[in-house]
Amino acid sequence: MQKELSIIGCFGLLLAVYATPALSASAYDGTYQLVSSTKVSATYTTRGGQTGSCPDRNPGPLTIVQGRVQYTSATGRHFEGTVSPQGRLLLNRIEEVLPNSSNTFEMNVSGNVDRTGTIRAIQRSYSCSYNFVWQKQ
Repeated sequence: MQKELSIIGCFGLLLAVYATPALSASAYDGTYQLVSSTKVSATYTTRGGQTGSCPDRNPGPLTIVQGRVQYTSATGRHFEGTVSPQGRLLLNRIEEVLPNSSNTFEMNVSGNVDRTGTIRAIQRSYSCSYNFVWQKQ
């Protein structure tokens, strides 16, 4: 009897999760202002083995229009991507060859937007990574 109740409870939980309606991706449309920027770590190690300090970074506003996301990083790199109906943000990965070098620079961004209009995202690179929070205006 206890086993049957556990199985019924699991099905009830699954039903509750899937019964929650997803928003359309355009439901997140708007401009989001940065409210928080924190470094994931204070320092990084270069490919040559030297230690460097991660500077503070404050990206520009983030915009969502018809499920398309974009913002400009503090260093001027432009990110574009999509937001799913569930609020999952996926922005393109930047990979470029650094000037006067054969090394490449890589950066990617992922995160979530919730129903209150708060976006929590992480911008990752091989050196410094940051957690950002934006709020819908």
